[in-house]
Amino acid sequence: MFLPIYIYFELLSLLFALWFYKGLRKFKLSPFILVLLTGCLADVAGGKLSDLKISNYYIYNGYLIISTPLYFYAFFKMLNYTGLTKKLYIIISMLVVVFISLNLFFIQGYKEFNTYSLIIIEFVITLLSLLVLLKLFNDNDTTIMLQQHPYFWISGSTLIFSISTLAILGLQQFIQTNNLQLDGKNIYRILIPMLNIILSGCYIYAFSLCHKLTSKLLPQ
Repeated sequence: MFLPIYIYFELLSLLFALWFYKGLRKFKLSPFILVLLTGCLADVAGGKLSDLKISNYYIYNGYLIISTPLYFYAFFKMLNYTGLTKKLYIIISMLVVVFISLNLFFIQGYKEFNTYSLIIIEFVITLLSLLVLLKLFNDNDTTIMLQQHPYFWISGSTLIFSISTLAILGLQQFIQTNNLQLDGKNIYRILIPMLNIILSGCYIYAFSLCHKLTSKLLPQ
């Protein structure tokens, strides 16, 4: 079965995560295995339904509900909050998941793509990515250079992806109204796959750094 190239990059990033599992576990990044697994399954299933001219909205709406808690857990492991901050993080995460569920069943519904949910999710993930980057900048640990830290590549690429997704969603109506296309394709359908390729590439590099640093700097 032929798949779009960005899905192959997603699958490759999942394979690297599994291959370098020991390094991911050392850096508390193992939750990203489930994040990538759900993303790959959703894109493969959604793409197949699209090829069959069947609506795939319920696939991606379901993906939002499943992947969001996984993302929150993954970032929680990186931020390593404790005390009151930890409680606030959990409460906010739960509120976002509740909103996504309400939107799916009572507001936008399962018959159309839940853009409200996606906007909230990408906005929160943007903030979390910034918080991880700020934590890295304020970290006094000099054993790992900033540009060699897996968190830098994970958070930096996720930040770019989330901000870009929000910008594209904001311009979606303008794109549709003016029928903006490139090589006969809607710009939205070109930009999102490109962003996915960049994101997956950065994840692959981050997972490789986990393996490298685990082997050279951290105790076995």
